[in-house]
Amino acid sequence: MKKPKRDIVDSLDFRSTNFENTGKAMYELAKTLFPICRSITGQGFRDSLQILNHTLEGGGNLQIHSIKSGTKVFDWIVPPEWHIKDAYIITPDGEKICDFKKHNLHILNYSESIDKEIELDKLQEHLYSLEEKPDAIPYVTSYYKRRWGFCITHNERKKLKQGKYRVFIDTKHDESGVLNYADFIIPSTQNSKEEILISTYLCHPSIANNEISGPIVTIYLAKWLLNLKERKYNYRFVIVPETIGSIVYIHKHLQHLQKYTKAGFVLSCLGDDNAYSLVHSPSQNTLSDKVALHTLKNKENFKKFSFLDRGSDERQYNAPLVNLGVVGVCRSKYLDYEEYHTSKDDLNFISSKGLMGGLKAMQEIVLNLEINETYKNTIICEPNLGKRGLYHTLSTANDIPLACNFLAYCDGKNDIIDIAEILNMQAYEFKDLLEKILEFKLLQTSNMKT
Repeated sequence: MKKPKRDIVDSLDFRSTNFENTGKAMYELAKTLFPICRSITGQGFRDSLQILNHTLEGGGNLQIHSIKSGTKVFDWIVPPEWHIKDAYIITPDGEKICDFKKHNLHILNYSESIDKEIELDKLQEHLYSLEEKPDAIPYVTSYYKRRWGFCITHNERKKLKQGKYRVFIDTKHDESGVLNYADFIIPSTQNSKEEILISTYLCHPSIANNEISGPIVTIYLAKWLLNLKERKYNYRFVIVPETIGSIVYIHKHLQHLQKYTKAGFVLSCLGDDNAYSLVHSPSQNTLSDKVALHTLKNKENFKKFSFLDRGSDERQYNAPLVNLGVVGVCRSKYLDYEEYHTSKDDLNFISSKGLMGGLKAMQEIVLNLEINETYKNTIICEPNLGKRGLYHTLSTANDIPLACNFLAYCDGKNDIIDIAEILNMQAYEFKDLLEKILEFKLLQTSNMKT
């Protein structure tokens, strides 16, 4: 069976007739965001939100919210706001190493301040390196227990010699500070109350795939959605600091999310060229699971993971008393690529093509959601498709057209994604055909009375 030749996603691109310009713009945004030192709180997080808001170009404004440090959210307490000015180590030879201003991964994220001289043996207790990745600076955090520390390549650590080292960290934990997060809604054009949740995080420092790719794809997905003439669903976009941010968001919106969320996706690690990945919900049978698997499974190097392999905010959205049926969508999944949580996850690891692939995957998921519906025939036996221009009127072979096969499976039980699976197509590829069939009133939604 021949598939439609045109690419519906390409035809809906709001920037150009091809994706090249959009991919370049996404990569330029990555270059702007990458140097910023972010954490789960603080100015770096706010600055990054403002850059994303500017990228949205007024089509939909990020609503930036603040939650006071010390606020109790379920079993958690919002931590003090963290600020850092500088950090470094001076060796016995006077060399400056672990210089925060040269690479912000050198500091243990959320580190306490210190300014003193100590012996190497004592310093070693506060150094973090990866023996199996000797040339990489690891990303290490200590959000909920006060300690100080530095991250260093293992090769550099091995070169340290006995003597006194000056350790200097200038940070502040502000108990009167805030945690920020952002959200915004793109409304349905059909007055629906149902929502699609798109959530991502923005709390790592200079890490590319595992950090800024998710928010970049999220913002460009929103820009694209704003340009769609028709939207069946409302789209709720959420940008949070990972874990504590999603817990804060659920704490504030739980009843609404449980009532109106139709499907949900956590976007992470969407900028590389190496794979496409799906992290299932606990049940693996929600609409989110179904549409994501349908969309991604035939993409290059596709991998699917069970909920046991979770690691991002799908953990919170799928907690037993929350149970929103959210899945994770990635290219190379966190914890599944060598550069993960190290200085090797940099701007060289992502690409404009990789970011564009992440965006296109999410656009296809949205189009498949938008068209998906369960229909049943209104005519007993096959309708006369020939008189409607949907079947050939000169028969030379037993070639059953797409319209006939599509209608054959519209039994009030199969939805369009089910039928697309049977016919080896993407659900959104039925768009033009479905419009013609509905114009002739050959189908009705399964909840309508015949």
